[in-house]
Amino acid sequence: MYSLFYFLFAVLFSCDPGSKTTDPGTDTVKEPELTFDSCSQNIDSHPCNFSLKNQHGETVELYDFYGKVIVVDFSVMWCGPCFSMAQAADPITAEYGSENVEWLTIIIEDESAQSPDQDDLQRWADSAGISGHVLGADRNMIDLDAKAGYPITSWPTFVVIDQEMVLRYGVSGWSESMLRQLLDSLINTGA
Repeated sequence: MYSLFYFLFAVLFSCDPGSKTTDPGTDTVKEPELTFDSCSQNIDSHPCNFSLKNQHGETVELYDFYGKVIVVDFSVMWCGPCFSMAQAADPITAEYGSENVEWLTIIIEDESAQSPDQDDLQRWADSAGISGHVLGADRNMIDLDAKAGYPITSWPTFVVIDQEMVLRYGVSGWSESMLRQLLDSLINTGA
């Protein structure tokens, strides 16, 4: 009796991202909905999912990129080092391969310290040469306790999430060599 309970508990409440299913009548393969028992923005935790609009008005979710190493770049448009970091997004993604790395730039404020709109996001993407996702957010993404948001204390801040959707690194400031070391450690070892 207890073994059946534990089996059902494990199946219903596991961190397994699930398996693919086929939608009846359409033969369309549906990706599993990724869920975890708990989430936080602390190192070695599953980060909580978010859903934000990109520079094209499309909705992007963090969990869409399960299976890749994800670099999340938190920036503001009035920050010079943030812009320097943004210009490295496409070259680094190309070097490691878009099948291995996803770079998400999240803009928290425009030049006037206001929440960015879609035009701001497109302007940032164009001027930095970013072909990937530039997402708009606001200061609600920030939480120094890392429960309801990320513990951002300076710009730029980036986090690196491994292929199993575990937050592995959080770094304030910009160091391209450090970022490459972090990516190498996750891609070459498979986390």
